Amino acid sequence: MWLSQWRGQLLAIGLFVICYGTATPSNAEIRTEFLMDFEPKLNIPDPVKHFSPALKSLWLEALERPDADMQRLAAETVARGHQYGVPDLMDAVPRLETILQADKSHPATRFAAARALIVLESRNSSDMLFQVSQKYEADLRQLIEPALAKWSSAKAITLWKARLENPETRSRDLILALRGLAQVRDSTATPLLLSIIHDESRSADIRLEAAAAAGQCAASGLEPDAARLAHRKSRKQSVHSICACRLLARHTSEEARTLLIELTGHPQSSVAACAFNQLLEIDSSLVLPLVETALNHTDPTVRRAGASACLAHPTPERIASVARLLADPHPSVRREVCEKIFRLSDQSLLIESIRASAVTLLSQEAWQGQEQAALLVGMLEHQPASNRLIELLESPRAEVGISSAWALRKIAVPETIPGIIDKVQRQTERRRHVNDPLLDEQVAHLCEALGVLKADNAIPLLERYIPKDPYMGDHSRCAAIWAIGFIREAKRDAELEDKLRARIRDFSDVAPEVDSVKEKCAVTLARMKAVDLAPEMRGIAESDAIGTRLGVALRWAVKEMTGDDLPPVKPPRLPSGNWFLEPYNR
Repeated sequence: MWLSQWRGQLLAIGLFVICYGTATPSNAEIRTEFLMDFEPKLNIPDPVKHFSPALKSLWLEALERPDADMQRLAAETVARGHQYGVPDLMDAVPRLETILQADKSHPATRFAAARALIVLESRNSSDMLFQVSQKYEADLRQLIEPALAKWSSAKAITLWKARLENPETRSRDLILALRGLAQVRDSTATPLLLSIIHDESRSADIRLEAAAAAGQCAASGLEPDAARLAHRKSRKQSVHSICACRLLARHTSEEARTLLIELTGHPQSSVAACAFNQLLEIDSSLVLPLVETALNHTDPTVRRAGASACLAHPTPERIASVARLLADPHPSVRREVCEKIFRLSDQSLLIESIRASAVTLLSQEAWQGQEQAALLVGMLEHQPASNRLIELLESPRAEVGISSAWALRKIAVPETIPGIIDKVQRQTERRRHVNDPLLDEQVAHLCEALGVLKADNAIPLLERYIPKDPYMGDHSRCAAIWAIGFIREAKRDAELEDKLRARIRDFSDVAPEVDSVKEKCAVTLARMKAVDLAPEMRGIAESDAIGTRLGVALRWAVKEMTGDDLPPVKPPRLPSGNWFLEPYNR
């Protein structure tokens, strides 16, 4: 019983990976950000890496030692060092090859040497890696054979096809062969792959891997096999149908399209998802007649496919239809739809439909839709939404409150100032009783909005955030101080300037002021034209004891007030790494 359940779980995982692997969701999404991070633009130098020239020689010497642990650590360090950017580590290749081939090498050391050669992209070592992968432990094959596939090793390709013909091949090695042949797209392997796919005595995971490989190896001619699988009646119907979809991965014929359209209606969502994604790859317009079915499907991958088709061929009606996915329960679906809809907002025929859809979602109760709609109206700078955004500041969902606060800053409607001040005031009192980092983020966006709106009557409230107070939160303090600079631009205020100056000068041994607050104080003093503070700020800017970003901010402030260009800050150094062997004096 236990074994049956275990196999069922593995099958479910295999179906998910094979089917959903074709539908990689976009990472693009609209994200809130702080304007104070970009205004003013501070030219922060890129950090540089510095490595002791002795690192390489130390590691090469360690590789020469007879101790297995020393060799293993050195090989692992060579691989990591190369990835980190340590130069000239190809000099380690000869010694790594020696360790790789030596019969006396410890298995862990041999594995580390093989991995180092792969990380170093030592393609000239491919024949040696191939021989070792077949001679020693199975873990080496799992490591080496994917690299041989990437390098299109002729010896490996021959071996993989031989494994397909051998009924005694173990599953792990067979899967390696299937994936390797898929990578190199060896069309001569297609008949062998088809024999595995049609063999119901084979396990589902092997058949699915074989179908994925065949779909990569052949771009045409597999329609009859796919149809045969799709229409085969058995208790393994889902596996047959997914294999059919995978076979057609690179097929564009009318027969392939017709079969995939048929499979979109399959009762198993994993099959439908595969079919929809294959149609999208062939021609997104093929999904349009199926859009309503797709948008209402229980599977998020299918809903995403329907949305992608609509937005690839947008009309006002399709925008209105797909916009309901802004409230989709699946985060990646709603975020991707929101970003794609915004990308279309520069089209005059679509903008009204986009605005109307966003406002509709704002007025509804689903918090997911409120969050995404707030982001959308913020990006659109759609001012008629401002009153609803003020209401949504009270949402019990932090996601909605934060996106609404950010959108209010983007929209910047003067009539919202009283509502924003009221919310900041209440949150300022509340933060002394509630430890909520999301409250800090919301207040920071609202403070930025008050700055952009030049809300002079907000100054007393914003000044409460200048003193060093653990209850106030760094984001809120920075935003409040930054906002004061916008509101009090070119307006001197000796008392206010003294408060800001005190923050910059706070280098106390116990809990000194954070650099981000000092940076915003410098920017605000420059905007207020506190010219008499420029010499002191110049002295701090040229100190070696401050951080790079603060140094750049102080230089910017001095130039704004005096016109003087100070010497640029030195680029920060990235850590040189934490290695098992390092020279004593780096």
